[in-house]
Amino acid sequence: MSSIPESPTELSPLDGYAAWAERYDDEDNPLALLEGPAILEACGQVAGLRILDLGCGTGRHSLPLIQAGAHVVGLDFSPEMLAVARRRFEDLLSTLSPRTANLGSAEFHQHSLPDPFPFPNRSFDLVIMGLVIEHVADLDAVMREAYRVLKPAGHCLVSALHPDRTAAGQRARFIDPATGLRTPIATIHRTEDEYLSPARAAGFTILESRTLFGTPELAARSPRGAKYLGLPLGWLGVFKK
Repeated sequence: MSSIPESPTELSPLDGYAAWAERYDDEDNPLALLEGPAILEACGQVAGLRILDLGCGTGRHSLPLIQAGAHVVGLDFSPEMLAVARRRFEDLLSTLSPRTANLGSAEFHQHSLPDPFPFPNRSFDLVIMGLVIEHVADLDAVMREAYRVLKPAGHCLVSALHPDRTAAGQRARFIDPATGLRTPIATIHRTEDEYLSPARAAGFTILESRTLFGTPELAARSPRGAKYLGLPLGWLGVFKK
């Protein structure tokens, strides 16, 4: 069990992710370790697809999709997280031959939710919202925009910290390098139906609503993840236009 002290101060998402950006990909984050492979598996074959990675953060979903041949547009409200995503993409390009088979493309832009997305109707084959919607108050507006920018029969993948966890008061949190404290970020509690209802109202068909349970593989990779063995940790929704 961790003995890291908890900060009494809860940060806003903007301040929290600014502070977390440089350590996000290196920290023991069991939710991200569990959710990342689940999202990529749900994406299926992506070569040639146009994908909107909404709340792309450090590019943790974008980069594998680019390597699989997708054309990814990443949006995030945090300039600090976007700086990491752009740097990781440049590092990826520097390690690959220009002729690398199936390599897609990427662009990253700053954008705040729930502002309308800066794209025409029917611009994307797939929209991903990975661990972002628990920080968005107006989920209805975001789901309407996701529906608008998707092509007919396009898909939307949504993940979040599981409702059981947020109901118990758990929030996104990180180890603040400035203080050494485990620092929480403001996180909205929603039930599973409160995630699904805005999608339905926007016009989506719900294909899947799945709990992501802690696994032995997660426990082996993540000391913090061991306590979630067999317990709900994340949630994944798959929607179709």
